Amino acid sequence: MATRRTRRGGGKKRGKTNLNPLLIGIGTVLVLVLILGSGIFKKGSSVRGLEPTPNFKVSDYRRDGSRFASSGNVYVFDGRVENIETIGNSRILSISIPENPDERLPLLVPGNVHLRVNLTRGDRFLFETTCCTGRAGDGTQVKGVLVVKNVESK
Repeated sequence: MATRRTRRGGGKKRGKTNLNPLLIGIGTVLVLVLILGSGIFKKGSSVRGLEPTPNFKVSDYRRDGSRFASSGNVYVFDGRVENIETIGNSRILSISIPENPDERLPLLVPGNVHLRVNLTRGDRFLFETTCCTGRAGDGTQVKGVLVVKNVESK
């Protein structure tokens, strides 16, 4: 008959600690850092909560866009994408807004702006824009360009 061996110390290995609580704590901290770093909680990262700019006349803007450019005015438009043109890494959108369905409003989406939506012709979006002043390709100053900061699906 074989003899049975028994372990001393009640079956626990000495000198080893349970790492599970430590790993769970590190994982939780990493998840929080990733969430906060991704910009989910950034103020102003969403168009929701902003109302479309009332009484915006496309004809007034097209006639004298430079008067809209003072101090980086912010405008929000509920608009339908009618056309998209690509120029280098940037895009120029032509949208129609409910107040002026027969006129098109041009918006610039710079190449360095990364949107969370796929802009498609015929779809409606909320556009948050800033009216800016810039330079044309020939060096002349251009005032009153509506530059898209953020877009959300409607």
